[in-house]
Amino acid sequence: MLSFISLNTRGLRDSVKRKAIFLFCKEQRAKCVFLQETHSAEADTKFWKLQWGDSIFFSHGTSHSAGVMILLNRFPGKIIDHKSDPNGYWIMVALEMNGINYILLCVYGYNKRAQNKNLFSYLSKCLEEWKMLFATDRVIIGGDFNLSPDLWFDRIPSKRHCHTFDEIMVEFSTKANLIDYWRMKNPTRKQFTWFNSSNNGQCSRLDYWLISDNLVNEVDRCEI
Repeated sequence: MLSFISLNTRGLRDSVKRKAIFLFCKEQRAKCVFLQETHSAEADTKFWKLQWGDSIFFSHGTSHSAGVMILLNRFPGKIIDHKSDPNGYWIMVALEMNGINYILLCVYGYNKRAQNKNLFSYLSKCLEEWKMLFATDRVIIGGDFNLSPDLWFDRIPSKRHCHTFDEIMVEFSTKANLIDYWRMKNPTRKQFTWFNSSNNGQCSRLDYWLISDNLVNEVDRCEI
């Protein structure tokens, strides 16, 4: 069984915190880890790989913002190619496993809607190019999108009075034939991944997995 974890780390520059998160991910026996807000720099690449003890693919942000990583842990496949955002908001990896090609995409969405619209429009084009290049329609996307899929059901307080799906995510998912797997399996459940630090009750589901519709029957479980 191939397991995935996605986590917004809110910075990995502190050595003790970084070791703790790496250990946590390995204790979960995850073969593939998507991390956001890593705050990595090019100078960190060699040492962080040594600490992890296996392959890491970086998209560097700054010392206080952005940065994403895909970490592999005894991954049973072969890496074909990878591509990263110079600003630290996404990284994409193509791999082959058991004779089948897959595309993995780790995303950290912007805090501003206009930037997110441009981001996901660009990623949609990138996915189409890679799907043709590597002859695959199997895509797994995870991360902190900074967008709630449903403005009514995935937020407290709700922004609408009935199901209202975010148009950016609808367009992105529709073009790439992607499914919000957790919501598909939990159509009436409210559970969140972000909570306001001021403890005023505000929370959202901003972190989730989008997978190709042809992978739905291959998933064992998906949990928050």
